[in-house]
Amino acid sequence: MKSKKQAAVAGLLALSLIAAGCATTEPTDNGKGNATASGQKMKLKFWTNARHDTDLMQEKIKQFNETNKSNVEVEYQVMTDNYEQALQTAILAGEAPDIMNAKSKLAINDLVKMKAIEPLDSYITPELKTRFGENLLKLDGINSFDGKLYSLPNYGSTFRLIYNKDLFAKAGLTEPPKSLDELVAYAQKITEAGKAEGVYGFALNMKNPVAAYERSIMPMMRLDGKDIYDWKTGKYDFSTLKPYVETIKKIVDNNSMLPGYESLDIDPLRNQFAAGKIGMYMSLSAEPSVYDSQFPTKINWGVAQVPTIDGQAPKGANYINAAGNWLYISSTSEHKKEAWEFMQFIYSDDVLVPYFEQGKGVALIPSVISQAKEPSLKNFKDFAPKDDAIWPVYPVHKVEGKAWQSVVAEYILGVLPLDKAIDDMNKRYNEGLDTAEKDGTVKRVVIPDFNARSLISK
Repeated sequence: MKSKKQAAVAGLLALSLIAAGCATTEPTDNGKGNATASGQKMKLKFWTNARHDTDLMQEKIKQFNETNKSNVEVEYQVMTDNYEQALQTAILAGEAPDIMNAKSKLAINDLVKMKAIEPLDSYITPELKTRFGENLLKLDGINSFDGKLYSLPNYGSTFRLIYNKDLFAKAGLTEPPKSLDELVAYAQKITEAGKAEGVYGFALNMKNPVAAYERSIMPMMRLDGKDIYDWKTGKYDFSTLKPYVETIKKIVDNNSMLPGYESLDIDPLRNQFAAGKIGMYMSLSAEPSVYDSQFPTKINWGVAQVPTIDGQAPKGANYINAAGNWLYISSTSEHKKEAWEFMQFIYSDDVLVPYFEQGKGVALIPSVISQAKEPSLKNFKDFAPKDDAIWPVYPVHKVEGKAWQSVVAEYILGVLPLDKAIDDMNKRYNEGLDTAEKDGTVKRVVIPDFNARSLISK
């Protein structure tokens, strides 16, 4: 007979929610023992994959542990690698943490189907509805599913072009690129001007293609009002990727891309940028905090909206990522009441106002925005939403073969012709959606009057 752990791992592989290999974790005490008469505190496990807010979170959790009236102690664990795999393994093994970060690659609909997360509707008071606003509590596929609420909003991440002003000046450039053609040309000029110092015009963290394109191709495409999914018809159309992917390929082909980009992760990239070796790259609103504490730098760097296809005003909206959710409570927690007590504390303005002021994330909650001072962190104000919006969520379903990000990576590396790859992706993704719809496992998302630009006001 299989052990409980063996069955859990087998189930993990069968569900195939994550393409990467499974990582296991050692069994842990999930804090299921109640506080004893001797005064031992009730333990709540809190797992997160967020590193950028660790200093503030440690401070606030310490405050909660010292002041709460329920004799509760939150044990805070930051996982820098394999968060999703470890969390899913723990869920399937019945060892899930009481509280978990919702900002991950584990889709809310999959977690709901696994009965892994607790609905919050019964906890929500009229005061909380007023504080968060009805719209932020009804983000389907983000914090709600099938009409039930599972998480509350805190912050989102916006995406921008990050650039070295000194390297721009050395190359004779006075402003960031506004078009795709300028992006290619500027990268080449910076590379040529900095050749003696080992400087390159552009960098991409393509060790993880999903993260790389989430920070670069997707923001540019969506700012132009395009997407890989046609929201009006409910069908995939990967031809929209073509000009943006070809732009990255041109930068590679003219040797303006930082060497080793194929296996480059985001932190080594940031380290090279902080050292003055990269002219520009694209990333999210965590960067000001990164260059303030993780990779302190003296370079003169700036932030700009990503280029549009033709350099003209945006026809769409860059997207606010991971917006509308933050934390989940485990459905199997034996201390949901205490977990909610902690949630109320950590979601309070006393926590979230400094969270925004310190540049940990772009605030979405009206009460936080109204009270907070302008963040003092260098360049953080340039990440404030302007031509940015919360986009709808793609339908989640099985697709045979490689993910589109891996296919695009193979084109950039010169392995595949792009047109053939686009045709293949359209076929596979649409067939996968058709099958899932027929099986009744997925509802096709169709928004007949979809207009990306109009999302900004919502």
